[in-house]
Formats: sequence, structure tokens, C-alpha cells
Amino acid sequence: MTLFKQIALMLSLFLYIILTTVLILNFQSAKKSVKDRLYDDAKNTASSLSLSLGGAKGDLPMMSTMINANFDSGNYNKITLVDVDNTILYERKIEKQESDVPPWFVNIIDIKAPVALANVSAGWSQVGILNVEGNATYAHKQLYSIFVDLVALFSIVLVLALLTLNYLVHIILRPLKEIQKQAAAIIRNEFIIQTKIPYTSEFRDVVVGMNNMITKVKTMFEKGNRELKAYKEQEYIDKETHLKNRKYLIDKLPEYLKVDASHSGGVHILIAVSGVIEANEKIGRQGVNKLFLDISRIFQKYADAFTDSIVVRMGGTEFSILLPKCTLDDGISIAKEIQKHSLELFTDVTLDTKETSLNLGVYEYSHLSTVSEFLAASDDTLLHAKFDASHIYGQKTEPSAEIMGRDEWRTTIAEAVKNNTLSIVFWKVLDTKDQKTLHSVLSIQLKGKNEKVFSYAQFMSHAIQAGFSFAIYQNIIDILFTQQNSLKQGYTYALRLPKEYLEHQDAYKNLEEILDKYSSKAAFKLIIELPDRLIREDSKHIREYVELFRNYNIDIGIFEFIGEGNDYKYIQNLRPAYIKAESSYFLTQSDKSLSALRLITDTVGISLIAASVQNLEVLKELKEKDIHLVQGYVTELI
Repeated sequence: MTLFKQIALMLSLFLYIILTTVLILNFQSAKKSVKDRLYDDAKNTASSLSLSLGGAKGDLPMMSTMINANFDSGNYNKITLVDVDNTILYERKIEKQESDVPPWFVNIIDIKAPVALANVSAGWSQVGILNVEGNATYAHKQLYSIFVDLVALFSIVLVLALLTLNYLVHIILRPLKEIQKQAAAIIRNEFIIQTKIPYTSEFRDVVVGMNNMITKVKTMFEKGNRELKAYKEQEYIDKETHLKNRKYLIDKLPEYLKVDASHSGGVHILIAVSGVIEANEKIGRQGVNKLFLDISRIFQKYADAFTDSIVVRMGGTEFSILLPKCTLDDGISIAKEIQKHSLELFTDVTLDTKETSLNLGVYEYSHLSTVSEFLAASDDTLLHAKFDASHIYGQKTEPSAEIMGRDEWRTTIAEAVKNNTLSIVFWKVLDTKDQKTLHSVLSIQLKGKNEKVFSYAQFMSHAIQAGFSFAIYQNIIDILFTQQNSLKQGYTYALRLPKEYLEHQDAYKNLEEILDKYSSKAAFKLIIELPDRLIREDSKHIREYVELFRNYNIDIGIFEFIGEGNDYKYIQNLRPAYIKAESSYFLTQSDKSLSALRLITDTVGISLIAASVQNLEVLKELKEKDIHLVQGYVTELI
């Protein structure tokens, strides 16, 4: 029960007791007054009538007339005249009394009719005794009328008092409502400063205290934001060419080298400029730096033709161009164009192209390669290019032995989607501090012919190439809610939604329909993981997804985070439950950069999870970096 309701109930009860007490006291006073008046009337009538009867000198007819006259003009139950021997000389009484007063009221007030006595004398001789009994029915009517009026007045006063009380309590506790909103915002990691300072001193102290606390937290977040941006510029940006550097490429490669990557492969052109010493002698260091800046523009020009391309200065005289969805032949053509235009620049600055030239190793990679394989193969093509007469050498990844051909994969996946033979498997996310499982991450497996089961890593790349990504996730989300008997009640599960699914034109509508139909019946807690790159773009499309998940009380996680944003306020605005990055990312971060990231996440209550932790050695290094939430094969080893 809220404080408002408690105070309102207490004051209402107190007010009701006061008004009821006043009502009872007033009624008791009225009752006493009516009762006294009834007795006084009987007594006065007995006294005055006895004097009149004395004047009749014992004439009974005359006395009867007098008694009748008084009886008819007053409210009496009975008037009786008895002689000295207590024999009734004359009596007049009401034979039958009718009253509209409810019997329960008569029983409650319990008023007896008063009886007044008076002697009737004729000179010194006593004629008899006069008994006058008042009419209690008259008192009942009067008191009942008073009671009805008092109850009506009580009701009106009570209603007006309750309305006034409700208004006053609202006015007094209005600051508390604002404090409650501010506290709820703090729980949601929102920074809301309350500008209206309450007049009530207790509330004022609380609001000022909370405002100060929020200001400090906000300042800490801003500090972390600035520091992380500065460190990322230092760590990811080459100062001379303003291109990204080798560290950025290595941190970024896991996004391109995975089974569910947006692109199944592409070309990596590794470029080495030879003869730089001779160039320094001829045009000076500043001239060489300008030359590097000019050729980097050429690299960027050709890279811009490819979505998600990356141009990097690997260090010193080496550059890198990553071109997703580019073939080896196209890569070699681009390398020739780059070499041609670069040599023209060399000639323009009077350099001898026999001394200063470009060596371009063109490597066609597969998204199934590892980072180390990718870098080693790229270095190998560049080495061959240096010894090649054209200074350009192309090489492609040797296709690994596939379990099935492309058409057979397509048929298998299509049948699995049609027959709904997809299923969910789980990977634990472990807190290594207390060996506690935080939640489970959902993955997908596929059952093909002869009950053969294929893992996500085996079939997903073929599914993406065949265009089944949306259909697979559509089935899995449906399975998640319709077959939730296999899930632990009250447990938390995380589902990663890739870029390909989120950007499908039917995904939002499909997801909305499923959540609307099943989410209220879900006995588990769900976290949806969204790719960091899409969230940073802050598109209307993603904002609609975020709003949809908020509406259904679904938490949000971020995956593929490498901290490449220009501003990290999107983290504060999104308020994810956690940020997930590859273990290699955390291990290669400087202490200052990681400290700045922690400053941001700790101020808004966001956890950091290291993914793809495969062995205990990596786990040990992560613990030394104060990263204790892990996901990967290592959770099976602990």
C-alpha cells in the first residue's frame, strides 16, 4: 500500500471517528432535551389540571370535561383520576398508537413515557389523585427527525471533509510523487534532476540529496565518456593519415570472421610502400607524410565502393584495405588501379618509381577463417608481392572439405525450416567470482536426414548465403515461446538477433505478433542481444525495436562491442543489461581504456561479458583485467 493511501486511510478513519462522536453527543443531548421536555409537559399539565379539577368540587362530569379538554389538546398516553381509595374515577387514554418511526430506532433510544402525579383537592377535602402520562411516541418522532437531520448533515460534512482531505494530502505529498519518479528513474539508470525543490524540509533534503547524487553520477559518466573517446582515438586512429590503425582492424575482424557474418568473405589488400628512405632523402619527412596522406585518399576512394569496407594504416609503411563481398579478380583489378594512381603521385613529387613503389598482396578471405589465419595469409601474399615483378600477388583461401555441397545444404536447410526440425541449445554465461550462472544464451541446431544434427557453426553460414536467416530466426523465436515447457521457469535466457534478421522487412511485424501473443504467458525472463553497430547508428528502425522490447519487459544486451563510437551516450540512453565483447578485445585494451569503459558501465549498472573464452589461460588473463563474466567453452571446464 502506498504512503498516500496509508495516510489518507488513517486521516479518513480519524475524521470518521470525530464526526461520529460529534453525532452521538449531539443526539444524546437532543434525546435528553426531548425527554426532559416530555416530563415537564406531563408535570405542568398535572399541576394545572389538578387546580382546575379542584374548582369542580367533586363534580365528576365537569372534571371529565376538563380532563378531555386537556387530553385532546396535548400529547399524552393517558390521564387518569383516581380517588383516595385508588379507584378510577375517570380515565382517558390512547387506545392505539400509530407511528412511522422504525421499530429499531425505538428500541435503540429506549425512552419510557414519564408519569406526573398531582393531588386534586376541593377546599380542605382531597378529591383524588391525577396521573398524567406523557406520550413517548411524540418523543420518538422528534428524536427520529433529529437523527435523520444529523445523519444527513454528517454525511455531507464527511464527504466534503474527505474531498478536502484528499486534496490536501495530494498537495502535501506531491513532492513525494516526484521523488518516487526520480527514484524509479535511478533504478532504470536514468539521470533526472528534479528542478522543483519541495517546500517541506524533509522532502527538500531528500530531493537535494538525490539531485547531488545524480549530478555526481552524471559527471562520472561524462568523464568516462570523454576519457574513453580520447583513448579510442589514441588507440584506433593514426595521427598522420587519420586512418584507423592495426589494433582497430584486429578488434574489428571478429565481426567479419564468423559463421553468421553479414558477408561470406571478401578481399584484404595488404600494401607496403618500399623505398621510403630514398623518398625521405629527396622530398623530406614532411613530403613523405603528405604523400602517405594522398595515397590513403586513393585507398579510401576505392574502398568507399564497398559496404562495410575498412582502410587501415597497419604501421610505418604498411596499409590495409578490407573489401567485403569482393572477389579475388576484382581485388587484383583494384590493386592495379591503386598502384597506377599511387605511382603517378610518386612521379608528381619527382620520386623515382623504381626506388619508391607499392607492393600489394591481395588475399581473398573466407568468413570462416580465424583472425590468426587471416593475418598470416595476408602477410604471406604481401611477401609474395614483394618478389613479384608486378608487385601485385593474389591468393585465396583454400576451400575446406565441406560436409555437403551448396545445393545439398540449401535443400537440408529448407526442409528443416519447413518441417520445423530446428531446435535450441544453451550456452551458459558464468560469473567466475562465485561460479554462478547468470543466464543462458540460446543457440540453434538443425536436424537433417538420418537424424544427423548440425551445429550453428556448421549450417548457419550456408543458411545466410541461401537467404534462410529470417526464416530460421522466425522459427526459433516461435519455438522459444510455444515450447517453453523445456525452459526453466523464472530463469533468464538471452537470444542474439543478427543484423540480417533485424533489417528484414517482415521481422518487426513478425516479432511484434509473437510477443503480443505469447509474452504474457512466458514463465521466463528474456534478454534480446542487439549488435553494437546497429545501436550506434540510432536509426528509427532500431529505436522501434527497442521500444517494442521495453513494452514487453524484455531487457536488451549489446554484442560485438569494441568501443568505436564517437560518443557513448547511446549506452546511457539504451541502458542495456550488459555489454558483450570478444575476450581478445578486453585482453588488448590498455588499463586506461578499460578503466574508462568501466567508469561508464559502472555508473549506469551495466555488466561486461567476455565472449568466446575458450581456455583457462584466457580466463586467467581476463580475471587479471577484472573481467569475471564469461561465455564460451571455458564454462564447461570450470
